[in-house]
Amino acid sequence: MTFDKISSGHDCDCLNKTSVPAPEDTFLRKLRKEDLGDKDFETHWERGIGIDEKECEEICNYKALSINRTSDEIENLIFEHYKTTFKINPKKGGHCLKFKMKDGAGKVIHAPIVNVDSHHNFFKSDLFDLSYIEPVSIMKFA
Repeated sequence: MTFDKISSGHDCDCLNKTSVPAPEDTFLRKLRKEDLGDKDFETHWERGIGIDEKECEEICNYKALSINRTSDEIENLIFEHYKTTFKINPKKGGHCLKFKMKDGAGKVIHAPIVNVDSHHNFFKSDLFDLSYIEPVSIMKFA
């Protein structure tokens, strides 16, 4: 698995402390629409956002995707967080993809945010495309 796209254009070690997700790990990600599309797994950096950043923490955040590792015990808490963020910014979409990653998709790092310990940053491998995502379900939360 290579990560030239993650490593290019800066001297930051974004992949330090990352790990390959286990096959049984299940994640959630907000979707813009009910149908999964390439844009749903496009980073801010790929959309031209944050490309002028100089601080490594910011650069790495812009080159990663926000996902939440889920389990039956915390899934409803994550949905409630998504509902709250939807009220703040409805353009982000009112659907959620529950998924697993196939081997070679990329690496993740635990990156908790305020009130959301399940948050992770997902760094896509150079070969990543939607074929590396194994959808479990798509749910509407708004």
